[in-house]
Formats: sequence, C-alpha cells, structure tokens
Amino acid sequence: MKDYYLLIGLNGKEIKILDVNQRGNGLIELDIENRKKKVRCPICNKFTSSVHDKLKPIKSVYLDSCGSKVDLIIHKKRYHCYNCNKIFTEQLNINTSKGNISNKVKIQIRKDLLNYNLSLKYIAEKNRVSITFVENEMLDIISGMPKYVVNLPRVISFDEFKADTKEGKYAFILNDPIHKKVLDILPKRKKEYLLQYFTHCNNRYSVEFVISDMYEPYLLVTQIMFPKAKYVVDRFHYTTYIMDALDDIRIRLQKLYGEKSKEYKLLKNKKNVSLLRKYSNEINWWVFTKRYKNGHMVDTLPIDILDDILKISNDLMEGYYLKEEFLDIIHHPNQMNVETQINKWISKCIEKNIPEFIETAKTISRWKEYILNSFIDERYSNGYTEGTNNKIKVIKRIAFGYKSFELFRGRILYIFNGKISGSMKHKNDSKVKK
Repeated sequence: MKDYYLLIGLNGKEIKILDVNQRGNGLIELDIENRKKKVRCPICNKFTSSVHDKLKPIKSVYLDSCGSKVDLIIHKKRYHCYNCNKIFTEQLNINTSKGNISNKVKIQIRKDLLNYNLSLKYIAEKNRVSITFVENEMLDIISGMPKYVVNLPRVISFDEFKADTKEGKYAFILNDPIHKKVLDILPKRKKEYLLQYFTHCNNRYSVEFVISDMYEPYLLVTQIMFPKAKYVVDRFHYTTYIMDALDDIRIRLQKLYGEKSKEYKLLKNKKNVSLLRKYSNEINWWVFTKRYKNGHMVDTLPIDILDDILKISNDLMEGYYLKEEFLDIIHHPNQMNVETQINKWISKCIEKNIPEFIETAKTISRWKEYILNSFIDERYSNGYTEGTNNKIKVIKRIAFGYKSFELFRGRILYIFNGKISGSMKHKNDSKVKK
C-alpha cells in the first residue's frame, strides 16, 4: 500500500488508502479517507472529533501517473461542532468543496493551457475531463484579466493578425517589444475603436515610440493619442514593399512568356524566387544547387542561376539591383546621411521608369519620415510581434477557431505572459459569454 502513496504523491500522514481496485485499461481506483481524527470547524475554528454521519463516496479524477490512470473514491464525513453547534463537511486538500476534479488535475490543466501547441480538446482528453471543464478553467483565468491596459511602457508596437471575429477580419495586438510582452489583444483594428480604447491609458504622454507598419489608421491613432511619440515604420514592412515590387516584375514576365517557356520555368521555380528576394550578402555563392539543364540534372552555382534569371529582362535586372541597393542602405546605414541615401534611391527608381518600382518609390517617399525613425535604435522593430503572430496562428489553427473572442484573447495573454501584469486594471463588466 505504501507504494501507492508514493505513486500518486498522497500525504500518508493526512490521507488513508482504504482499498485499491484495478479496473482495466490501466485505470486504478483508490478508496481514500481523511486519516485525522480531529478536524477544525470552519465556523468557530475549534477542533472536534464528533462524527455526525458519513456522506456517499464521490469519484474524483486524479493525475495520471506512471502510465496509469488514477481515480480517487473519496469517503467524506460530516462533523458536529459542540462549541458552535454547527454541522459541517470535512474538507480534504485533494479537491475543492465543489466538483469532483482534483486540484492536481486543475493545476495540470493550467500548465497545459500555457502550451500553445495544445488545443483545448486535447487538454481535456489528456486530463480525462470535459472540454467544458477546460473552458471553464480558462474562463476562471480570464476573470482575473483586465479589460484595458492602464500604464504603457515608453516603447509600444501595433500590429494585427487574421482572427475572423464577429467584429472584423483582423484582431489588433499591442506589444512591449523591448521587454517582449504581449500587453493586450483587441477584437478589431478600426481607428474609432482604438481611439476609445487608449483613452483608458493614464500615461499616454509618456509613450516615446510607436512601432508599426504603413497602415494609415495606426499613424492617425498615434498622432492623436500619443502626441509626443515618434511613429516608427518597422523595417520588415517597408522592405516587404521592395521585395513585392521585384516579385511583381517577375509575375509580369511569367505572364508575358507563357507557361511552356524556359523563362517561365526559371521565374516560377521557388528556389529561384527565394534567390531573387534574398540579400546577396547573405547568400553562399559557392554552394552547388541541383537543377535540370538540357534534360539532365547538373550541379550549378547560385551565381550562374541568378545570371540566367536576370538575363530574361532588363526591368528584372534593374529591379534586382534597386532591391540590393535599398538593402545595402538598411544593413549598412550611414547615420549621418541615411536620408540622402534614401532620397537618391527614390530618384533612381523614378529614373529607371520601371512601373512597379515607381509605385514603391512613391510609397517610400510618402512614409519617409517614419521610415527614418527606424534608424534611431535597432531595437525599435516589430520582430517580437512577428514571432508572436506566428505562435498565435498555431494557437488558432490547432483549436480550429474559438467560440468566444474573450476565450481566444485570454488564452493568448495567458500563454505569453503566464500571469496578469500588475500594471493592468480589472473591470468587473468584462464577462465572457460562452
């Protein structure tokens, strides 16, 4: 019997195992009761040993251990307190007064909820409880979560991810990129909604930097709500415009040559596309790549592949070198004349008269002030946010969506923060509808 105490981690000084039953399928049922002869009255705090009666045993799902599923059959007694003349039910530290799920299972569920690779359904099956029970545990966690962020750090970032909520296609994510924290998740990114939300922040004038992309409403929200902050366009987002311009040239040429041409095949190949988009200083030009040539598989250097691609069109070649020149500015910026470098690049785009890069140059020119802010400090980027968004996609995909946005929001905040930030304020009206 001693082995069973060790197996499931029961305190033998407090709990007594009455019987052990092997139920098959690896299930073990342990009949247990309180070993203590005297218990403390919850009303007057005096000890009593007077048993009034015994209750019907209740089954409690316990933690799985060593490949075995364990259920506890708990035998409880009711006691009579002579001091205050009250009848009360003894309480064990195994489970709460309500419900038949052990505290250890609840703790394990909360640990599992921190793992973004686990769905609510999987957590329920793993712990032998209903999915409703897991959802209720998540809702209990959410009940302690605030509705608004009250105090913001000096550097914040805005972004969105596809959520497909009732309120809109995109959800809004507010992060602290310096300390790598998710501050809040909002159901929509509309300007009016964000303006209303940020009115709850006490220190809006203390925010120094807002990092985001080239989404106009985010800029307007920053200018109105954080008048002392510099708006920083994240490098990833404005370089994406450059890459997309080059990609648009490639797609234009594919359509021009047709699917049966060798040019089409060169331009369509995924490895070749990656080669075009990648910064040349990050490519190992001396590693051979397998490719078909004249009906045979041959070893070819990346430099030769790139040369074949760029020979297809002068626009593609010029676009490629414009891309490279822009990445040179980003990777090796001269802080004294980075604005001059960008201005020269914009002028060159106009001069080359490539439609795709003319449009991109106009966009870069329009957002230039905020692009230049990204050179103030290398830490001012949305790198953390992009990584966060990738994990959120996993959370959403594994769960096949959430029936409640607040449940979804709560899960994200719980996963990334583990606990509630002390800088946040709880609102009693933030109840979740199941």
